[in-house]
Amino acid sequence: MRISTRLGLVAGALLFTPVATASAQVVPPPASEVPIPPKPKTDSGPDTARVKADSIKAPIGRFADPALYEIGPQYEWNRAQLFATGALTLVDLLDRIPGVTTFRSGWLSTPQTATYGGDFRRVRIFYDGLEIDNLDGRTGGVLDLSSVQLWTLEHLSIERTGGELRIYMRSWRVENTDPYTRADIATGNEDTNLYRGFYGKRLDNGGVLQVAGQQYGVTSTRFAGSGDALSLLTRVGVARKKWSVDGFILRHHPTREIQRPIAATGQPPVLALDATYTDAYLRAAVGGVSSGPWAQLTIASLGFKGTTQPDRGVGAAILADTLERRASETQYNISAGYTLGALRLEAGDRLRALNGVTYNGASARADLVSPIATLSGFVEHDGFRKTTNADVGVRAQPLPFFAISGSMSHSVPSSSGGASAASLTSIRGEAAIKVFGPWLSGGVISADRAAGLAPLAYDTTFLPTSSGRISAQTATIRGPVLAGFGVDAWVTRWNESVAYQPKYEGRSEINYSNDFARRFPRRDFEVKAAAVYEYRGHTLFPGSAGDIETAVSKTLSGILEIRIMRAVISYQQRNILGYQYDIVPGFEMPRVLAIYGVRWDFWN
Repeated sequence: MRISTRLGLVAGALLFTPVATASAQVVPPPASEVPIPPKPKTDSGPDTARVKADSIKAPIGRFADPALYEIGPQYEWNRAQLFATGALTLVDLLDRIPGVTTFRSGWLSTPQTATYGGDFRRVRIFYDGLEIDNLDGRTGGVLDLSSVQLWTLEHLSIERTGGELRIYMRSWRVENTDPYTRADIATGNEDTNLYRGFYGKRLDNGGVLQVAGQQYGVTSTRFAGSGDALSLLTRVGVARKKWSVDGFILRHHPTREIQRPIAATGQPPVLALDATYTDAYLRAAVGGVSSGPWAQLTIASLGFKGTTQPDRGVGAAILADTLERRASETQYNISAGYTLGALRLEAGDRLRALNGVTYNGASARADLVSPIATLSGFVEHDGFRKTTNADVGVRAQPLPFFAISGSMSHSVPSSSGGASAASLTSIRGEAAIKVFGPWLSGGVISADRAAGLAPLAYDTTFLPTSSGRISAQTATIRGPVLAGFGVDAWVTRWNESVAYQPKYEGRSEINYSNDFARRFPRRDFEVKAAAVYEYRGHTLFPGSAGDIETAVSKTLSGILEIRIMRAVISYQQRNILGYQYDIVPGFEMPRVLAIYGVRWDFWN
């Protein structure tokens, strides 16, 4: 009955939503496709046949996304591609990146974290130029990635340096004067229900109005974690050819119930949480969009309020009713750059005000992009982390079938960072040959690791990572194969198993995409499918009461998406074989997890 009801809801959405005005999720905006036909004449007069033509206005804000230097397809996605991956959270997307290890104690409503090179601090997130810092004091300094709203983005790129993983996000913007509306509906196992709505419009004078929201709920009868979240986005402003001003606010209100581990493990539960994240900014930008000089000033306020419910199962008589905490941060960011053909230059200054203390950071970047090589350099003095960092990345393809790529990073602690702190050097390199379509590569990772952080969101007795040097060997095969089929696979072998880092880890994906252009010349039909196998070895979690090791995890998943005109029907199933495993010790992941629904765009 439950499955039938859900299928009925999806079918109802398909039947009662207007078809003639839909827009595809997996193609560019309609201004570059099939024009909207003019309204037919009626008997009420000649003026009723006039339809105002759609036009595209200047974009909001100025961005200089870094030049990426991966071999083969780059780790970047536009808005349509992000949704087509099937990723519902940021950690779903990070599972695709070699060297990254993600953690979660269950399904959507549970805490989610990630390491790069075995260090939680080496994953950094920049949202519209703002650096997203952890403001929740109970997580041990580790950012809960479930608070980062993937659905709000129009573009995401990942720079994989030798020393850290930098994730650059751009929020959704509209450029068309025709009103844009989109509705997403999805449902699935663990009583998962998800809804999204988008509306955006540009005015003739360059004004912009955008509103959007997402709500999901999960009710797990086992151990996957129950909770819900409501997120709301608003943008207003105006943009002309050479300048723009806009205000943006994103409010995210997640709640989760207490999540108890398997009784036999003796682990403490993940406590219930009622939190509110509020990110807002005012932004002014001048200059060219894709060439010439540009500058941008952003004043932002980042806020967190959380109430943790204690575990009433033990010691209820002595526990307070709630454990509330608040934190806020102000960021003042100024950046400027110049783009001249293949050369891109950028400099910026970031001033943070947090807990009554100010921190200043300055950075500069230079990128040179050519058909046979990409060279990228970055330097930063980070007053917040008390380090000075520099890295250089390169990708060279001297022959059509041979390429090399790599990055070297060096981090020097400032004098205030402690006299005993040592400088850290990290490298990442690989060489590849092109075998017909895909690139086959082998590489190495070698990184110095300082004493780090512990994922206290899962267990307050976990111990932080220790210092030392870690190294690994990697192998990847990525790219198109034949007739719409492609492959994206990688495996990493670390020389030893250290805290929060399995010795062996890998992901293999075989995908297929075809729009059957000969049969559907207007490209009104498309099929995307993928099969994914993920492997993770034993992972060590050090604790004050002794070390705990997770079991090996092996999961097989699949996704199918069918686009009919401008509607996308999506179905994905995770852990198809029902393999029993845990990623965080004591918290069993869902056995078989299916989620399906529709995404539908409308213009005018």
